[in-house]
Amino acid sequence: MNAQLHKWIYATRPHTLGASISPMLLLLGAIVRDGVMQWGYFLLCLLVAISAQISSNFANDYFGYKSGEDTDHRLGFTRLLSTGKVTPQQMLIALGISLTICAGSGLFLASQRGWWLLLVGAVVILCAIAYSAGKYSLARTALGDLAVVIFYGLVPILVSYYVIADTRPQPYLVLLALGIGIWETNILVCNNYRDYKEDIESHKLTLIARMGRKSGPLLYLINALLSLLLIAVGLIIEGSWVGAIVLALLSTALYANGILAIYRLKGKSLNKLLRYTNITTLIVGVVAMIILLI
Repeated sequence: MNAQLHKWIYATRPHTLGASISPMLLLLGAIVRDGVMQWGYFLLCLLVAISAQISSNFANDYFGYKSGEDTDHRLGFTRLLSTGKVTPQQMLIALGISLTICAGSGLFLASQRGWWLLLVGAVVILCAIAYSAGKYSLARTALGDLAVVIFYGLVPILVSYYVIADTRPQPYLVLLALGIGIWETNILVCNNYRDYKEDIESHKLTLIARMGRKSGPLLYLINALLSLLLIAVGLIIEGSWVGAIVLALLSTALYANGILAIYRLKGKSLNKLLRYTNITTLIVGVVAMIILLI
């Protein structure tokens, strides 16, 4: 693969993109199941979701570098700016491109489905930047976990459903959106648990920094249990009893493996768990989609 292309694919942080893809897979199953699929609108919503996360990742790289928090000695995944493989100007250009794709797709949807979507789009883009930018960014507070539930669970599924179907989503979908969003929060839990010492030194008051290092595995466990419960109940309300049992058993096995790992792993080894949590997110999204389709 071309070195430049590989570099920029890495910069998008594919090890986290399950957070934006999985909810859209679940949504796909719901809109096909409900007979309201409009492929053009769905693909545009998918583009908004993925480009918004990539924009947030680019912004996180840029502002982390500018603040001096990211160095080549960090425990997390390598950041291209801190290693000199990408210049700040190049990262800003990449951020501008991804934001343009996100805003352009959202603008077209707003022109077709209602200009109220401009407000939703503006909030999404603002939060994608606000997550990392400034002294009081969401990433520096306990609000980061809540932001994941909202912008990687509720918003992409419920707002996109309304845009595509032109009707309110049913209650079961609210539970599924909450369930997948809460599980995705564990990607952030892995990140903040790994970086606990660095965050304390740089005065980043993440939820784990506020609650103490030992809260990391506990939060991972609580998120897993809540996710399992909400998704199972959602599928039962939808009428998929067998599907609820199948996904509950699969999720229990996948989640339990992650729970055992976070109690055992430390430091850079938590990067493996972060990847695992991302992959688990995708698996749950795919299986939930299939259950809704059959």
